[in-house]
Amino acid sequence: MKGTDFLSPLRPGEQPESAAMGESPLTRNQPEDKEALIKRFYELVSPSLPNEWEVEVIIDEVVDLPDTARQLLFSQIPVIWPVSNSLCLSFIEDGSHVIETIPVELIPKWVRAILRRYEQKGLASARELIVNADHLFLSPLKKHNLVRFDDVRKRMLWYIRGVSGEDIDIALNEFSFTNTTTLYVPTVITLLDTYQKNQLLYKYLLTLHWGFDLLGTFKTDTALVSEPASESETDNRGTDTRGSMGKYLAEFNKPELAADLFFLLETGRVMHWLKKDLPGLAFEFNRLQDDLRETLSGPAHDHLGGNLTSVGFSILFEGKIPYWLSAKLSSLTDLPSSAEQSRATVKLLYDVLENADEPYERPPLLTLLGKHDFAKATAEIERKRTIMKETFVLHLQALKTKHEHSSQHASTPLAHDDADQALAIISDTETDGVVPQFQQILDNPEIDLPEELVDLINQIKDDLGHIPPSYFSAASGVPGDGFERRDVPSSAGGEGLDSQGGILLDEWDYRRNGYRKNWCRIYEREISLLHSTFVDTTLDKHRGLLIKLRRQFEFMKTNEHFVRRQREGDDLDLDAIVEARGDMRAGISPSSKLFVRLQRNERDIATIFLVDMSNSTEGWVGNVIKEALVLLCEVMDVAGDPYGILGFSGMRRSRCDLYRIKDIEEPYNRLIHQRINSILPREYTRMGPALRYAADTLKQYEARTRLLVTITDGKPEDYDDYKGEYAIEDTRKALMATRGAGINTFCITVDREAHDYLPQMFGQGNYIFIDEIEKLPVRMIDMYRLLTG
Repeated sequence: MKGTDFLSPLRPGEQPESAAMGESPLTRNQPEDKEALIKRFYELVSPSLPNEWEVEVIIDEVVDLPDTARQLLFSQIPVIWPVSNSLCLSFIEDGSHVIETIPVELIPKWVRAILRRYEQKGLASARELIVNADHLFLSPLKKHNLVRFDDVRKRMLWYIRGVSGEDIDIALNEFSFTNTTTLYVPTVITLLDTYQKNQLLYKYLLTLHWGFDLLGTFKTDTALVSEPASESETDNRGTDTRGSMGKYLAEFNKPELAADLFFLLETGRVMHWLKKDLPGLAFEFNRLQDDLRETLSGPAHDHLGGNLTSVGFSILFEGKIPYWLSAKLSSLTDLPSSAEQSRATVKLLYDVLENADEPYERPPLLTLLGKHDFAKATAEIERKRTIMKETFVLHLQALKTKHEHSSQHASTPLAHDDADQALAIISDTETDGVVPQFQQILDNPEIDLPEELVDLINQIKDDLGHIPPSYFSAASGVPGDGFERRDVPSSAGGEGLDSQGGILLDEWDYRRNGYRKNWCRIYEREISLLHSTFVDTTLDKHRGLLIKLRRQFEFMKTNEHFVRRQREGDDLDLDAIVEARGDMRAGISPSSKLFVRLQRNERDIATIFLVDMSNSTEGWVGNVIKEALVLLCEVMDVAGDPYGILGFSGMRRSRCDLYRIKDIEEPYNRLIHQRINSILPREYTRMGPALRYAADTLKQYEARTRLLVTITDGKPEDYDDYKGEYAIEDTRKALMATRGAGINTFCITVDREAHDYLPQMFGQGNYIFIDEIEKLPVRMIDMYRLLTG
């Protein structure tokens, strides 16, 4: 066995989905209306002319499907139609309900099985194979060994979140690793001879890489205290090099070998923990020992890869260094008990195993198990530490403010045990004189210590061992030790920190099939004004385009227009009469809609544009979004439609920020120019609360048509557990409630992955993906004109 055959994202002989259908990804994702689908169906079955009503019935079944699912169904029409027209119509109609459950690479095999059954047993039996595809087609296939992760994703996600108690995400990659927030696994595993064994390998890989984070493997690559690095502790790019694993591995002649030795030693620590805390999984994995040895073992001792494989199997299944190696290392009697010990042990093993004349090629066992990506893990750890520090400082500052006003604002203390726990955690921190200013606050039994603050302190202590002095310095306002607070008042700490501020909103939790009551706190912010020539420069840059757009929007103010093909009206519709005459001569019942009516066009439209101000919009993406808003305001002013603009960002449920850039009734003027210019990237994208707030604002405005347009560059996500399926489901629930209140919703996005989640959130046809961000201003205005024209 060579390379990564059993982990390859695409099996030998497979084609990418787009290539298999002969279409580009752009074509596959273009939404189609019913008429276009009917036309395409007739093109695919030409020169046949099936009954119109039959075609309409089956198209009704597929029109609301995701674009890719429709394309998959239609791609099989040329295969099935020549065999049986009736079977093909049944395939489209019945297959529309199951097509999304069939893996893409298995669809041709499924169709062949349908045709074979049709020829052997007739139409009714073939239809049964379509309707009951899971039971009659997919289940028997699971007896084979191929496991695609997409087929077991949901089950694996439930497993790892259940065993870890954390909202971990899973993504696909050519090898397994973790960045401490997301676990990456291969697309396909075909290593062992049965489906069940390969599925168990997925479970083990997820547990192994979660174990690395749980047991502190990556803390060997980060500063153990979150303090600023000195000049001697940074490289020429300003990067903190304390504890850098990359720097350590570079000292070896074969750094890849040293990295793999560290990986195996840490795997031994995880296996020891598994046997103690998850003995059931450890026992299951040990049952695969013989299969893995037979499949992955190389030569026993005559080359480096074989020696490393021998070490790996001893660590995995016996929990010790192999005897032939330990005999050469009398100082090494047990496997390391910490990541620091593993790092120190690497040198001992390397000196025995390394052969200067022999190149190192990674053995198949390690290809299966994966590797460590210290760069990504360290970046993620530092990102989370920064957010924890900022959140801690906000809580402490809010607590200090509350204490200063305690005589005016009495509060209900926490349960005594909780308060004692929090005080004990904070009080044992040595802070070089910084803490005393907070001590009387923390010792005051009347001060309400929020549960979030207690949890946060525990997280910081688990990560760093103590709370660094710089955290208290930042909360004290000591110059140079804090961080820029970006307009965040001291009341923005969370529930219980400020009983006077913020608006409480519910949040949907799909896991419990219910709302979390008063879960999110929204703060209405005034945007800090910046003075620049951005708006004037934008207007000058797009002067020609603006003239054209203003003319187009002038036409939208027209008060009257003719409506054709009416049952009654002011005049005859000659086109409709000619068409009706032709239908009569063809023996078709003619339409009775033969009149033209003059209709007054009374525009009664109110719109709110909800703008993503998360940190991912930093740079030219954010500038183009601001350009689009400037042009939109200019032409909306011509049309006369009332509209508002809200920006949203925030961090965690206790601080969801809404920035009023323009109120619906507010006139468009130089002040709005300055606010648009002052839109800056801030924190995260907690979209559900922002949508609920914007919808509540629109509900208060009387208009025949109300429209809520979201402009974003990515999927909903926040620092806490608001990510993945949880965030998507909450956003979807907020949009459903918005539409239920009679408000139309639409999304404009520049996220290339939007097709994976926007159909679920906004529904088909209710969003547009703009692949070239510089086209955003024009496309955004075109979309508004189409939505309200």
